[in-house]
Amino acid sequence: FSLWLNEHAEIGLQLAELAISNAGRRLKAGKKVERKKITQGPALPGKLADCAGQEPMRAELFLVEGDSAGGSAKQARDKEFQAIMPLRGKILNTWEVDGGEVVLASQEVHDIAVAIGVDPGASDLAQLRYGKICILADADSDGLHIATLLCALFVRHFRPLVEAGHVYVAMPPLYRI
Repeated sequence: FSLWLNEHAEIGLQLAELAISNAGRRLKAGKKVERKKITQGPALPGKLADCAGQEPMRAELFLVEGDSAGGSAKQARDKEFQAIMPLRGKILNTWEVDGGEVVLASQEVHDIAVAIGVDPGASDLAQLRYGKICILADADSDGLHIATLLCALFVRHFRPLVEAGHVYVAMPPLYRI
């Protein structure tokens, strides 16, 4: 084989590059995180810690304030039917915004829409991925503002979800130390 490689050095380099490329692809494939499959539409947001269950009406999505709360919620959840999606700060105030495209221009709002599987303004809830969407924010003034902004988003642009009883607001206690 070494004699052949000396005579065909260019083909030998191509074989080596192919082997290295295939090894790299195998390593990447081994590190991929398995997610709940979506048959159509965009990929799920990367920060969404999805649940394993396949029953949408049993599944719950918790929209939490920040990565810190998201980490704690991920540790405490039941992975079978509870999904966690941390939000970065305050979302766009969508109460006075008309049109789904303008609303979806905000990355946070876009990620929420993709996670729940329903477009803003849509009345068809057939693609809804979670039976309960729970807003979980801190019991301080910023948390209340974030919860209010999320409620405004759902009432104004996802009204069928609210009317069908899919949206909840968790009321965490405020502790003084």
